[in-house]
Amino acid sequence: MRQRARRVHVGVVLAAALILVRALPAAADFPEAPRITGRAAVVIDATTGRILWERDAGRPLPPASTTKIMTTLLALESGRLDRSFVVTPYAAAQVPSKLGLRAGQRVDLEDLTYALMLKSANDASVVVAEGVAGSVPQFADLMNQRAREIGAQNTSFRNPHGLPDDEHLTSAYDMALILRHALTVPGFREVAATTSKVIQVEDTKIRPMALRSKNRLLSGYFVPVVGKTGYTRAAGRCFAGAGELNGRKVITVVFGATDMWGDTRRLMEYGFSSFEDTAPAVQIALEQARRAPTTVASKSRRGRRTTTVAASKSRRAATHVASSKSSRSKSSKASVQTARSRASKAASAASARSRAAARSSVQHAKLETSSSRARR
Repeated sequence: MRQRARRVHVGVVLAAALILVRALPAAADFPEAPRITGRAAVVIDATTGRILWERDAGRPLPPASTTKIMTTLLALESGRLDRSFVVTPYAAAQVPSKLGLRAGQRVDLEDLTYALMLKSANDASVVVAEGVAGSVPQFADLMNQRAREIGAQNTSFRNPHGLPDDEHLTSAYDMALILRHALTVPGFREVAATTSKVIQVEDTKIRPMALRSKNRLLSGYFVPVVGKTGYTRAAGRCFAGAGELNGRKVITVVFGATDMWGDTRRLMEYGFSSFEDTAPAVQIALEQARRAPTTVASKSRRGRRTTTVAASKSRRAATHVASSKSSRSKSSKASVQTARSRASKAASAASARSRAAARSSVQHAKLETSSSRARR
């Protein structure tokens, strides 16, 4: 009985273990960890806020112009989009990237938000800061207060644009939280998703100014990614972006990258591969991407073959022409030589005939002289 009971117990344990193993997803079902160049990065589920993957996501780093996400959301939350703000000499003196605004000009706050997100204009950032809060330091205080309210605990903003400052720092995770909140602010997604825009700058007259987004992933990728780029020498290349697929929303942030766009694609693909309902779409997109370079390479090879054949034909044609020219040249030389030879022979013959005639004349003269002497 005891042995039978033991066998039954072991059987139950094995059955339970088998059920548990089958319930767990296979290792292949988990997406492979993204390989990135960034110093810090994070992927989060924008709906729940859950971290899907991270690398040093809590480490404070310079965020460069991803700072302008906070600047834009504060401008949108100010409720003064229809107000125009004057450009001060300090704002106009900001270093590029900028709109090239001049002191005394005026720009509507709504247009300034497009200048921030599309052009990454540093002069527009200062116009926003001074117009909304009165000064850059006061605006920085608003930025830090809002960051705390959002939950960004490792953030210390000192300016509205992200130009280098040793104390201007945030983490990849904090920037993901800031972007997550910004996407809930009315108007932010519309501004961030715009590829081009014409704004108005008021001077002695209204001057139109064309803007174009620096975000390469707004189109041509398997999912549109709205977000903000950033770069300084100290920060490296930075990007904070958000994508949506089949109702799933993913936010990725990468700081200090050398391959910013490649890192962002890999992070996005990892994020959407983490969900059963969006993973197949990622695989299809990756397969299409793999085929595209093959097609291009095939066309390129065909092009090279065509070029090679054409070059070969060209060389053969050139050789034939050169050979023909050479033959004609040789023939011409032979004709000239033949003519010269004939002329020389004719001249020799004429000279011989002339000498013979001369000798005959001399002999005839001698005969006449001898005959005349004999008669005498």
